[in-house]
Amino acid sequence: MRRGLLLVIPAILLAAASTYPQPTATKVVSRPVQPLVDYSPLPALQQEIRPVVTPPAPVPRVVLGAQTTRPLVALTFDLDMTPDMAAAARAGFKWINTDGTSYLESMNIHATLFMTGMWAEVYPAEARRLARNPNLEIGNHSYSHPAFHSPCYQLAAVGRAAQLGQVQRAQQTIERVTGLTPKFFRFPGGCYDRAALDTVHAAGLIPVQWNVNSIDAFNPNPRQIASTVINGVEPGSIVVMHLMRGNAPSSAAALRLIIPALQRRGYEFVTVSELLAAGPAIQPTDPREVVEAAQPRPPPAPPPHWCGWVTGQKGRVYICR
Repeated sequence: MRRGLLLVIPAILLAAASTYPQPTATKVVSRPVQPLVDYSPLPALQQEIRPVVTPPAPVPRVVLGAQTTRPLVALTFDLDMTPDMAAAARAGFKWINTDGTSYLESMNIHATLFMTGMWAEVYPAEARRLARNPNLEIGNHSYSHPAFHSPCYQLAAVGRAAQLGQVQRAQQTIERVTGLTPKFFRFPGGCYDRAALDTVHAAGLIPVQWNVNSIDAFNPNPRQIASTVINGVEPGSIVVMHLMRGNAPSSAAALRLIIPALQRRGYEFVTVSELLAAGPAIQPTDPREVVEAAQPRPPPAPPPHWCGWVTGQKGRVYICR
């Protein structure tokens, strides 16, 4: 009896399982693989990704200033040294105007110094110190300051081959002493002709002149120098001055008048490189490409403020004050 019952129970369970709904089998259908097609890029897309090449700006023939409306001005200073000046320096005469350089540095003024190679040789420690100042830019002013075209302020002239030697020797000397490589050149006395310009450009340098002459050379009157600069400066101007004791005795005193006055007018002092980054170079319009100069004379003294008759111990005299 018990064995029969055990056989009946599995049969009942199998019957119940057959009545429960079973899951439907899913049929997998495979699709044919499509071949890859290599589409060529559209012409419009090719034009969009084509790089735009901007031609480099032409190298200026001569730089007089920069075309800008921003109140920027570049103070530039010549550090002259001739063989006679070098001999005097070795005998004890000091050509360095440390009063002027100290004032520039104390005021954090950006400026460009055009240094002769001989000046760097005579004052190597000062040349290296100035070159380490990030506010100051060093330019090439020839090796021994001869004229590249005559007449030029009574400077001794040199021939074409010697001119290239002057540029290259100064470049090598300044690099050796300061570790810097000048990219601008200033002609001694500012005198040049077309062949001299070609020589400087062939050496890889850009000639830089000025459009405001301070007339500080051999000028004992700092107020006169300051007035000349302040009245002449416009946005984008380059000013030429000197930092030479003896040859420019009043430059440092004039700077103490020039810099505050221009700052009050909103001017920012920049190097020549910084000035040219703000606008294209102003260049000479004379097709002859010749600059020559005789020894300049300081401007005449200002007229008196008052004139009249005065009675004194020697009677009445007419004086002006």
